Amino acid sequence: MKLFRRILSAAAAMTVFATTFAAVPMSESAAATVVTVSPYDVYDINGGKFEGWGTSLCWWANRVGYSDSLAQQCADTFFSPDGLGLNIARFNIGGGDDPSHTHITRTDSNMPGYTKYNNGNVTYDWSADHNQRNVLERCIKAAGDDMIVEMFSNSPPYYMTNSGCSTGAKDSAKNNLRDDKYTDFAEYLAEVTAHYENDWGIHVQSITPMNEPYTNYWGAFSNKQEGCHFDQGGSMDKIYQELAKSLQKRGLNNIIISACDESIIDTQITSWNKMSDTTKSLIGRIDTHTYGGSQRSQLKDTAIKAGRNLWMSEVDGGSTAGTNAGEMGAGLWLADRITTDLNGLNSSAWILWQVIDNHISKVGMNGNKDKGMVNTQGGYWGLAVADHDNDRIILTKKYYSMGQFSRYIRPGMTMLKSSNNCVAAFDEKGGRLVIVATNDGSSDKQLTFDLSGFSALGNTAQTIRTSNSENWKDVGNANVSGGALQANLAKQSVTTFIIDGVKGGIDLTDKIDLSAATLSGSDSWHSDSSTNYAKVFDGNTATYFDGVSNGWVQADLGELYDITAFGYAPRSGYEYRMTDGRFKVSQDGQTWTNLYTVQGKPSSGMHYITSIPENTTIRYIRYEVPSGQPQNEYNKDSSYCANIAEIELFGVPHGQGTRPAYDKLTAKEVTGTRSWHDSTATSADKAYDGDLNTYFDGLQSGNVTLDLGTVCDIETIAYCPRRDYETRMIGGYFAVSTDGANWTKVFTVENKPSFRMNYTPNLEGVKARYVRYEVPEGAPTNPLNKDAEYLCNIAEIAVYGFEGTAVTIGDVNNDGFVTAADIVSLQRYLLKNESLASPENSDINGDGEIDVFDMIPLRKLVLSKIQTI
Repeated sequence: MKLFRRILSAAAAMTVFATTFAAVPMSESAAATVVTVSPYDVYDINGGKFEGWGTSLCWWANRVGYSDSLAQQCADTFFSPDGLGLNIARFNIGGGDDPSHTHITRTDSNMPGYTKYNNGNVTYDWSADHNQRNVLERCIKAAGDDMIVEMFSNSPPYYMTNSGCSTGAKDSAKNNLRDDKYTDFAEYLAEVTAHYENDWGIHVQSITPMNEPYTNYWGAFSNKQEGCHFDQGGSMDKIYQELAKSLQKRGLNNIIISACDESIIDTQITSWNKMSDTTKSLIGRIDTHTYGGSQRSQLKDTAIKAGRNLWMSEVDGGSTAGTNAGEMGAGLWLADRITTDLNGLNSSAWILWQVIDNHISKVGMNGNKDKGMVNTQGGYWGLAVADHDNDRIILTKKYYSMGQFSRYIRPGMTMLKSSNNCVAAFDEKGGRLVIVATNDGSSDKQLTFDLSGFSALGNTAQTIRTSNSENWKDVGNANVSGGALQANLAKQSVTTFIIDGVKGGIDLTDKIDLSAATLSGSDSWHSDSSTNYAKVFDGNTATYFDGVSNGWVQADLGELYDITAFGYAPRSGYEYRMTDGRFKVSQDGQTWTNLYTVQGKPSSGMHYITSIPENTTIRYIRYEVPSGQPQNEYNKDSSYCANIAEIELFGVPHGQGTRPAYDKLTAKEVTGTRSWHDSTATSADKAYDGDLNTYFDGLQSGNVTLDLGTVCDIETIAYCPRRDYETRMIGGYFAVSTDGANWTKVFTVENKPSFRMNYTPNLEGVKARYVRYEVPEGAPTNPLNKDAEYLCNIAEIAVYGFEGTAVTIGDVNNDGFVTAADIVSLQRYLLKNESLASPENSDINGDGEIDVFDMIPLRKLVLSKIQTI
């Protein structure tokens, strides 16, 4: 016998239709600003591992270090966890100017050298530079185990220079280190470093012999500071090679030599490229300043190609951001710069020039006057002001703005690529995700962070904010639901969101070796072999395919593979050209299926897609672009151009993949509520047709129900959302029943699922004949779903477990039918304690007990059977 669904009368059906139709939105809701933060989109530099935040100690430490009180206040304010939590100090090995020179008029920048020169004789004075060392030692104690010290030099000692002056050459565009003093200068730097290591017990991680070398800034008799020009190529090669020898001679082989601390990003690229291979082999890290230039992604690619770490080792400025932002103007500028540098360079460290640039003092220092208090309503250098007259450190909005980053994004965290003026980091060991968002606009801003790539998330985000009226203020918790965080960014503010209980995504394993694949593609621009299709599969994101309109690249794997994930990297500097690009797959090279379309403008570097439909078996993968003029906001080219840097594939040869260790159960019948427009193309049965590209387009209060025909042991349920409408499944749930009348909820979709078959955890002890997917009533409560009501959309359902023996719930007397005779048998059992012929069929409501509460559902079940044929 087959149980038919009850048919509504025509009048009732029309009433339901009219009510439902009015409740469904007539068009898709307006798109919100969504920022995706994924555990797979890791910074390309240093494996994404963040080393920390820092500052140089010159010149402020030279100025405050005479006072133990001010020195300690600075260590606590800038380097302790209760302060900014900085952990990198760039220590200036001063060259020392001619003692007879008095042209440096700043009170802080006349750095002492460690040697005394007298008629050709050089002696070391280890009492020199007490002030800077006093501050350094206190900062090391305040920062603790994460502390990193880098030595750097602005100039050789004056007696090694061509001009006889440590502030530069008489022609500021020419080298100032004498040709016969390269070894002497290297010996000087190595000897000072060795003394700090061996005599004062200060571990030095790295050293660089120059600062902003290929510039025309450094002229003799300047009133500002020490500086020294080095030409690119030969002169830089020579000092680095000599420094390496001097360090090795002292057994300091583990100290990293960094290069070159150019002032301008673009210059840093050319300085590196003009070094010899011999010199490059001695360099362990590339350091850059970001006072000028724009080629951040190109410098990142340079470091990746060279296999080197990358630091942003110095910047500051006297600018502001925002309109009429008041005190926050300078803080917003700094926050914007931190965000731009980190996301553009993917650098593993970010270091301010100096935390104190202004000093208040009636007496000044060495006969020179201090600049006094900064104008907090405008732009200024530094984060704080040292008030020597009142023995205190005055903090500014720049200080608190930087703390929004440095106090919460900590060394050892993994940096994640982000957009929309946001920086993100993940502490996998501690299960913490940190997002810092800057809003320099004059009105509040709403962002939705899509965090669905993480396998687990806490329910709330602690929210810390700095604005014109707030300093690191805890403004309460924001809800995290449906794998998303709805963020309200107050105008002209920097906000930090901290989410605990976070776990990363699935491990990307089984990377497919593409070296034996047969590669093909369209021609590249100028038919240049250095930018042809093969560059997409060479394992190097710094190389790329420079294809033109209607371009494509393709790999033939030679055999079938079950694909679990893939990765791609856009061409650096031309990321916008990948928007709307398509990845397609095929088993025969003739029939192609669209696997993924690039939405929005991707950031540089590798991106990984794990939302792969189950049973995706391919031999060929192709990337191509649409024809004609771009139809998106990012690409202003006259036609789509096929530019891509890299493709990676993950999977196993067909048939070797892991499948659920249970039987896939077969549904005997699929029923459900009505679909949008009552279309058979999107009816409930499409959720059980084995095709992920078809779907049930159900409405509010909708459901789709599978009847397995008999009670089974349910071990897990698999489900796939409707493509591009994945958010509609957030809050949806699966319920099971033995009789089709009494339901138990067994799993709720908490986060946005990927477009593939997703699996519930093992459902221990669940026995059911019916499995139903349905959605709650009312408006969605998660920030990713902007529909007015929950809508029952699902592409596919599969149930895994073990088919049980034939059990007919309600057949109390075990005669094979559910009739009034079963009601009599249950009554006799309850009233007269007579035995039951079939106890396994008698727990009608599924609560584990046979009692009076089973009588009502049994009566309903018998009544429903009357309508069967």
